[in-house]
Amino acid sequence: MTNTKRILLTLSIIITSSLTAQNSYQLDFNVSGLSDGDIYLANYYGSGQYYKDTAEVQNGKFSFTGDTPLKEGMYSIVKDNGRLFDLFVDGQQFSMSTDTSGLIKNMVITNSPENTLFYDYMNYLSVQQIAMKELNAKKATAEKKKEIESIEKSIEELDKTVTNYRKSFFKKNSDSFTAKFLQSMEFPEIPDSPKLKDGSVDSLFPYRYTKAHLFDHIDFNDERFLNSPAYHEKMVYYISKLTPQIPDSINAAADYLLGKATNPEIFRYTVSYITSTYEKSEFIGMDAVFVHMARNYYLNGKADWISKAQLKKVKERADALEPLLIGKKAPNIIVKDTAQKNYIQLYDIQAKYLVVYIWSPECGHCKKSTPVLKKMYDKYKKEGLKVFAVGNDFENEKWIDFIKKNKLDFINGSDGGEFTSNFRHLYDVYSTPQTYLLDKDKKILVKKIEIEELDKYLEQLIKEDKAKNE
Repeated sequence: MTNTKRILLTLSIIITSSLTAQNSYQLDFNVSGLSDGDIYLANYYGSGQYYKDTAEVQNGKFSFTGDTPLKEGMYSIVKDNGRLFDLFVDGQQFSMSTDTSGLIKNMVITNSPENTLFYDYMNYLSVQQIAMKELNAKKATAEKKKEIESIEKSIEELDKTVTNYRKSFFKKNSDSFTAKFLQSMEFPEIPDSPKLKDGSVDSLFPYRYTKAHLFDHIDFNDERFLNSPAYHEKMVYYISKLTPQIPDSINAAADYLLGKATNPEIFRYTVSYITSTYEKSEFIGMDAVFVHMARNYYLNGKADWISKAQLKKVKERADALEPLLIGKKAPNIIVKDTAQKNYIQLYDIQAKYLVVYIWSPECGHCKKSTPVLKKMYDKYKKEGLKVFAVGNDFENEKWIDFIKKNKLDFINGSDGGEFTSNFRHLYDVYSTPQTYLLDKDKKILVKKIEIEELDKYLEQLIKEDKAKNE
C-alpha cells in the first residue's frame, strides 16, 4: 500500500470515528449507596421536565447511551419519582461520581467543564449557607449587646464575601453557560429610586427598572435557555406579573418578546405558549390575544411548524372570534318574534344598555340564570336597559312556555318555521347561555359573563355614567 493510500485510509478512520462520537452519547454515573432499579434522565424544556432516557442502577452504577446526540441544556437524574440532582449536558461523553451521603458535596466530574463549574459554585454557596445559618442561630441566643453587634458584623462580612465571590465567578466564567444560567435565574438588582420634580420618591421606578432589565442575562439566540427553567420562568413573570392583564398590553408584551427571540425554537415556544395560554384564559376579553397571535404569527407565514390543516383551524377560530372582540360593533341578529309572524332585528333596538342573551329552556344553566336576568332587567330597565333574548332551539313550544311562566318581558325572538337565522355562527354559539352587554352604539362592552357578575358590572357602569353627566 502506498503512503498516499495509507494517509487517506487513516484520515477516513479518524473522520468516521469523529462522526460516530458526535452522533451518539454516553453519560456514566456512579452514586455509591444508591439502591438498584430503574433510573431516568429527564430534560428541562420550557415549563416542564420530560423523560429522555432510562437506565438500570447496579451497585450504584448506571449509564445513559444513545445514537442521537442530546441537546445541550439542563437535565436531571430522577429515581423513584424524585429528582436526585441536576446537571448540564455540555458534551456527549462525560462521567459523574458521588455518594448518597452528600450528592452535591462529594460530586466528582470528568470531562464536563460546565458541570465542574456548576458544582464548584453550588458547593461554595452550600458551605457559606451553613456558616450563615450558624451565625443567625448564635444571634438568636445572644444576650449581650456587644456579642450581638459582633455577630451582625460577621454576618455582614460573610454576605459581602459571598457577593464578591459571585461577581468574580460570573466575570471570570462569563463565556460559560453555567454562569449565564445562574445569572439568568436572578432578578435585577434595583438601584435606589430617583426623586421626582416635586421631591417625592418615584414609586414606579422599581417596576419600570425590573421590566426593562428582566432579560439582561437571557440570550434569546441560545436554545439552551429554553432547555432549562430560565427562559420560561422569566417569560411568564414578564407577561403575567409585569404586564397589565388587558389584551393590548399583553399583545405588546408578546411582540416585544418575539422581536427578541431570534432562535427558532425559542420563537416557536413563545408563540405557542402565549397563544394557548390566552386562548384558554377564563378572563373576559382575552380572546383578543388569540386573534392577535393568529393574525400576526400563524397566518402570515411565521409559524412554519404547523400543518395546513392546523393553520386552517386557527384561521377559522380567529375569523369567528374577531367580530366578537370587546370594543367591536356586535353583529346584527334577525329572528322572528314569539308569534312567529314578524321579524325583529338587533340593530333596530334603541337602548342605552342592551343585553344580548342567547339561551335555551332545555339548558340547565339557562334555567337558573334566566330568572336572575329577569330580576336584573327589572332593576335597571328604568336606567335604559333592554334585553334582546334569542332562543337557541329550533323547536319553540318549550321556549314560549318558559317565557310565559317566568314573565320574561324581554324582546324575545327565535327562528321560526322554515326561517333559520345565522346568529349561531355570528355569535360563536357552542354552548348556552351566551351573554353580551352592548352600549348605545351596539359596541360590545363585556361578554360571556355570569349574570351575577354582569349585574355588578352594570351597576358600576351606571354609576360612572351618572357621574360623568353631573
